Amino acid sequence: MDALLDFFASILAPSNPLWLYYPLCAAAAVVYKATKFDEPRDIARAALLFFLHVTGGMFALAVLTYLVSLAF
Repeated sequence: MDALLDFFASILAPSNPLWLYYPLCAAAAVVYKATKFDEPRDIARAALLFFLHVTGGMFALAVLTYLVSLAF
């Protein structure tokens, strides 16, 4: 349990370069969804959902990888 708490603390540290992921993912989501929708409201809604899905998936993958690395 302590290892998992240390993992979350390292992710949330201000010096972590992974903070650059969020603006990159947001920009990619807006550009990608702008090619599919015409209305700004639809673009914003779809980009937000895309951002949340990708970020959630990446976070789940990071936690899973970290837990597997603890097992070995």
